[in-house]
Amino acid sequence: MYRATSVSTAVIFILALNLRPAVTSLGAALPDISVAGSLVAAILVALPLWAIGLGGWATPWLCGRVGTHRTVTVSLAGLAVSLFGRVLGGPIPLLAGTTLACLSIAVLGTMLPLLAHGSSAYPLGLGVGSTAGALITPLTVMSSSWRVGLGVWVVVALLAEQVWRRTPGEFLAPRIAGKPVRATALTIHFGLISTVTFLVMGWLPGILRSAGVSPTVAGACLALSMAMGLPMMWLVPGWTRRWHNQTLLVVVLAVPNVVGVAGLLLAPAAAPWVWAGATGMGMGSLAFVLTTISLRSKDSSLSLSAVVQGVGYVVAGFGVLACGWLHTRTGSWEVPLLLVLAILLGQVISGHVTVSHRRPAAPAIPRWTALLRQPEAPEVSA
Repeated sequence: MYRATSVSTAVIFILALNLRPAVTSLGAALPDISVAGSLVAAILVALPLWAIGLGGWATPWLCGRVGTHRTVTVSLAGLAVSLFGRVLGGPIPLLAGTTLACLSIAVLGTMLPLLAHGSSAYPLGLGVGSTAGALITPLTVMSSSWRVGLGVWVVVALLAEQVWRRTPGEFLAPRIAGKPVRATALTIHFGLISTVTFLVMGWLPGILRSAGVSPTVAGACLALSMAMGLPMMWLVPGWTRRWHNQTLLVVVLAVPNVVGVAGLLLAPAAAPWVWAGATGMGMGSLAFVLTTISLRSKDSSLSLSAVVQGVGYVVAGFGVLACGWLHTRTGSWEVPLLLVLAILLGQVISGHVTVSHRRPAAPAIPRWTALLRQPEAPEVSA
């Protein structure tokens, strides 16, 4: 499928560092961004999902046009430019820059599994980048401004771009899938999981600060949440392969998020560290669904990933936007958090349906995703 040119662990780690700071730094700084009104803030939280979903579909085409090495270079350059540009003006540059940044992240995230060959540097870099974006940004905002807090991540992108330019090698683009795939239940499951995940990354500091938690503690709680997700990303794939009762696993993985969201709803300031840690552990559901994608179809798992993640991210974007809109309309977080609890119930139900139906010998892709089929792309992480 591709030439096995090796990429060092250090390079993979540096590339993976860039997959989440653009998102987690935005969530950490969002309450301090003066140009982001309530509606703009809601759109900013939803934008990454739409952009990452759409950007993943375009990656195979870009690889075919310019080659995989240049594709990674272009994505890193685009990321650096967009991170710099989004802090230069008002809401329009902020929205446009965030969109371009997440499109660049989508391309990079689609390419990284192809380069990593299962290297642990990939999830480690993803987790460290997520945590750093959440932890460092509020400290920078307090000492300077939100523009510096968001703009500092340009340095990481430029560093990765320079390192990658000095990394030789070329990889063949993934081949087109030979089989259609069944994706409906899995797509819904992935979309609901992604909704909760990005709501945590985008709104957790704002929820805590609205309850009277200090900006420093709120940002640190987001960092804790991201850090707690890292060991779950390592452990859950093994659990997915070994647990006989997959429905029970779906429920077990959803419970921490239920605890965390219920805590944020009932007493957000009473134990913010506990609620943050619980939502981080709940990210194991994302590892479960990504592993399930891979296990469900050995021959067309890449195509399955493209359909499930592409459509799922777009669906999740509307879920995140709905929660932001409800917050704007009601002026509180009670109704949005009740919606999140309903989403978690849907996550369990869709997960049960997903694991209860085995893929038939000759499956067909659902009609509603037929127009979305693209050349295969490697699986990407959220």
